[in-house]
Parts: sequence; structure tokens; C-alpha cells
Amino acid sequence: MTSNQANYKKMILRNFKIILPLFTLFITGCLSSVNQFLDPNHVSGIVKSRYGSNNQLSYTHKYLNASLKALPLIITTGTFKNSEQTFSEINFKVYTKKKPINYKYVEMYNSKGEKWEWEIFPNHKSIKKEKHFFIESYKIRIDSQVTQLLKFFNDDAIYLKFIGDINNFKKLDGKHRTSLIQVLKFAENFSD
Repeated sequence: MTSNQANYKKMILRNFKIILPLFTLFITGCLSSVNQFLDPNHVSGIVKSRYGSNNQLSYTHKYLNASLKALPLIITTGTFKNSEQTFSEINFKVYTKKKPINYKYVEMYNSKGEKWEWEIFPNHKSIKKEKHFFIESYKIRIDSQVTQLLKFFNDDAIYLKFIGDINNFKKLDGKHRTSLIQVLKFAENFSD
């Protein structure tokens, strides 16, 4: 073997030692991105929820979790810690300054004319006073309705009406609606 061939082999071996770790890092980085892309549970913006109870491992969208606004509708999904059974819940909230509106029904409409309604059972509703507001909350499971609600929210205008001693009517803003869709997508994939 000539000295040129020996130098050429040393150069290839040296370059191989440098290129191999870089190539390995590149491949593992790409694979984790591909795995994340292929993971059906990965939906943008989903974080652990602050709204779940002690026996739940719950998730929601970061907008719903961290918003300073008084959001009238929050959706969470996840599993029960003791059984690993999945759940999805919708939480209706009304914030008032003087007194609770004592709502008995909740209706949701979209611009296609579709309507959802819930009758509120008083023993499942909570009313608490925080700072300068009364917060009336009602939480209900929506496990079997996730796909239908996803279709319902896939509209530009969603209106929410609380019917009680005083009626309260709200239009959900775009960010709120988009974040609800993301949670429902996650819930749909999570329960499969």
C-alpha cells in the first residue's frame, strides 16, 4: 500500500468519525419529529389543565388554561387516574357582579342553525364568590358527543345562551372557538 493510499484511508476514517455522530443526531431528530407528526394524540396547543379534579389527569388548550378573560365555556379531556378510563367534559361558567343568574338551561347555536341544549340539574351546579364576582359553574360529561360537537364548532359563529332568572347571551370569539376545536380533536384521538 502506498503512502497516498494510507493517508487517504486515514482521512476517510477521520471524516467518518466526525460525520457519523452528526448523521446520528440528524436522524434521531428527524425521527422524533416524524413520530410526533404521526402521533394521533399530538394536537397543537394542548397542555395539562388546571380545571380537572384530583382523580383526573386532564388536558385542555393553552388559551383556555391561561386566559385572563372570563370564558363561559371550557372543554377538558383526559383519563381518570385510578382506572385509565378516558373522559371529556364541558364546563359552563357565568360571571356576574351583583348576584347569580340562576341559569336552568344552556343553549348553543351556530350560524348553520344547529342547536345544542342542556338542562341544568341544580345539585350539579356550583356557585362561588371570588373577589368581585359570583361564578356559576356547571360541568357535564360529553364523551359520546365529541365528534358531533367538533362538527358543530367548525363554524365561524358560535353563540352561547344561559337561560335563568336573567338571560345571558354571548358570542364566542375566534380564539376561544379555535381552542375548543383543538381540545375536541385531541379528545377524539385520545379516546380511540
